[in-house]
Amino acid sequence: MNRPQFVFRPNLRDPAQRRAWQLLQGQSAGERSAYLAACILKASDQAAAQKELRAMLREELGKIQVTAAPAEPKPKKAVPKSTLDFFSALQEEAPE
Repeated sequence: MNRPQFVFRPNLRDPAQRRAWQLLQGQSAGERSAYLAACILKASDQAAAQKELRAMLREELGKIQVTAAPAEPKPKKAVPKSTLDFFSALQEEAPE
C-alpha cells in the first residue's frame, strides 16, 4: 500500500507562506509530517471552537434587549454680552 503524498511548494513572496516554510524548516526531517499533522488538527480544532463560540454568543445576545440611554441635554451657554452688542449695532446701522 502506498502512503499518500503531499507536496508543499510555498510562494516565498507571501509573508504567511514564507513564515510557514521557515517554521517547517525548523523541524527535523523525521518530524515534519507529525508537525504538519499537528498544525492542521490544531487549526481545525480552533475553527470548530470559534464556530461554536459564535453560535453561543449569537444565541445569548438574541435573548437580551438593548435600549439606548436617554441623551443628556447639553446645558445652554449664555451668549456673551459683546456678541449681543455687536448684533444690536448691526441692526441699528442697517438701512431700511
